[in-house]
Amino acid sequence: MDIVMLSVGILSVITGFRIIISRSKAQKMLYVCCLNFCVAALIALYIKSPMGAIASIAYFIGSTISSNAIAHTIGEMKKIKDIND
Repeated sequence: MDIVMLSVGILSVITGFRIIISRSKAQKMLYVCCLNFCVAALIALYIKSPMGAIASIAYFIGSTISSNAIAHTIGEMKKIKDIND
């Protein structure tokens, strides 16, 4: 196991704990986004073949779409919060 894979793994574990600990839904969504990118990186680093690259690219595209949805949801939450205040 090389140092890059180990550091991404540690980052993903820390992010997982932050998701559990955080009380704010907006912060949880941001941590889930970070965790998605960590998983995509781990797939690419662990499976060292063309199929691993394809799987990583597919997961990365899906996590990017998911992060865009998260950003949109956070924006909508801010709008709703502004309306209620």
